[in-house]
Amino acid sequence: MARDPEFIANGIVVHNCDELAAWEYLQESWDMIQFGIRLGNHTKLIASTTPKPKDVVMALIDRDGDDVTVTRASTYANIKNLAPSFQKQILQYEGTKLGRQEIHAEIIQEIHAEIIDPEEGGIVKRDWFKLWPAAKPLPKFDFVLQSLDCATSEKTINDPTAHITIGIFKPEDGSMCALVVDCWQEHLQYPDLRPKVLDEYETVYGEGKNKKRVDLLLVEDKSAGISLIQDLQRAGVPVQAYNPGRADKIQRLSIVSNIIKAGRVWVPESSNKRGFVRDWAEGMISQICSFRLPQGLAGRGRLRGRRQDEQQATGQPVRPVGHHHD
Repeated sequence: MARDPEFIANGIVVHNCDELAAWEYLQESWDMIQFGIRLGNHTKLIASTTPKPKDVVMALIDRDGDDVTVTRASTYANIKNLAPSFQKQILQYEGTKLGRQEIHAEIIQEIHAEIIDPEEGGIVKRDWFKLWPAAKPLPKFDFVLQSLDCATSEKTINDPTAHITIGIFKPEDGSMCALVVDCWQEHLQYPDLRPKVLDEYETVYGEGKNKKRVDLLLVEDKSAGISLIQDLQRAGVPVQAYNPGRADKIQRLSIVSNIIKAGRVWVPESSNKRGFVRDWAEGMISQICSFRLPQGLAGRGRLRGRRQDEQQATGQPVRPVGHHHD
């Protein structure tokens, strides 16, 4: 019966509308359904759905008490009928925005275009990063590091090559800190990658007596990075191969997360939008903060996130900050 679009229940013609908010062409389908409800004297349409802020769903809720009756129930109302394994999985989302929507049937207005905030539940939180005021000159760097995570190929379907520059400095009232001064990611063929990396290496950071050249390049020892390391060494560039060994991505990100959480990683503030990072840094911050452990997979060496290139490129140079203290 659940698969039938229309059936009779206690003499009432019922149209089956399950998971209304998940329909791909919701408005068009809903409009067509209205033209199809033409049997019986007082036909009722019953729609069940996880509540999401779709226009059709919100319009129906606004009509509650008029010609629409809205009822809500949480997963707990039916918990005894659910498989124990399902209970364990679903209840892990308790306390999150997704849990409020899926478990408690709440409309979460701040969800845009039905996408749960990708940074919710991330290992690293956005507010852990500190903003370097837009009008404040760069600090005097003790060390400038550039990190490179090379793509396996130049094809756009693969992860791009990620490059980040970080300045290490000691504030007057605290431990050693890191300031992200530049980052980018591109799909590059190797002949284009090498000159771009050399050009980045020649960049000088700071002004006047605080000027500082790049002290070291960290390049992950894999894919195109292997050839790049050899070429940079021949060119006399101070480069160090980076091999994470047996440490998986979760372990590496967790180490960096402790440094970021301690307020020791800074990102330049936008000169146009106070309280926000600069445009070139937004992609990096968003990507790092989107990585999270899948539910029920803690410690199994898997990360959730669309890309890992900037997360990895960031982790390489930030990690040494954790070894410096007052």
